[in-house]
Amino acid sequence: MYVILMGAQGSGKGTQAALIGPKLNLVKVATGDLFRAATEQKSELGLQVQAILESGNLVPDELTNAIVQVRLAQIAAAKAKGEDVAGALFDGFPRTEPQAQALDEILANQGESLTAVVEIDVPREKLVARLAGRRVCESCGTVYHVEADPPAVPGICNKCGGKLLQRKDDTPEAITRRLELYDDLTRPLLAYYAEQGVLERVDGDQDIQKVEQDLLDAIRSRAESMKA
Repeated sequence: MYVILMGAQGSGKGTQAALIGPKLNLVKVATGDLFRAATEQKSELGLQVQAILESGNLVPDELTNAIVQVRLAQIAAAKAKGEDVAGALFDGFPRTEPQAQALDEILANQGESLTAVVEIDVPREKLVARLAGRRVCESCGTVYHVEADPPAVPGICNKCGGKLLQRKDDTPEAITRRLELYDDLTRPLLAYYAEQGVLERVDGDQDIQKVEQDLLDAIRSRAESMKA
């Protein structure tokens, strides 16, 4: 089972990936996590990523795809050994059509294919409100929201007492730019996957538990239809 979660920033992809991944026995595959792991391991690919990030540039598709391919090979090996792993859950990848095409090829070479691509759909004004209200502890990284999940003491982390900050990319101006970038680069992938017949949509403007259940239902339905 190979599943992609899609949706703009603030749609809840990360939250939902953490919830549904374990229930479906799917390993989360997020490029940010893979980049950090590769640089910490100081692998050949990791050293290339580190040099690019330190220079302030974006990691090119070719290198990103190579790192994803390595991770998927590890997941396939774990499945072959009989480990309780059903596949992968992609969060934040692919972001562009060339990345999507590369992922199709990687999976095909492993004798696999995508089970489902699920878009978490949230109205634009709700996305802005979610992102603008986010606060992050400068010490431990715990995330809060001024309305949905506020700390006990305003501006202070419940866990460590650290100061809560608004990230520079969570200001209204930055949020608008990020959402425009998503519209330009990533939203076209919805049409790409719709043509393949694997796209599902879930209303993300609901409580977390309802979104989670709708995602599980959509993915399991797609998986069952592939068996038929």
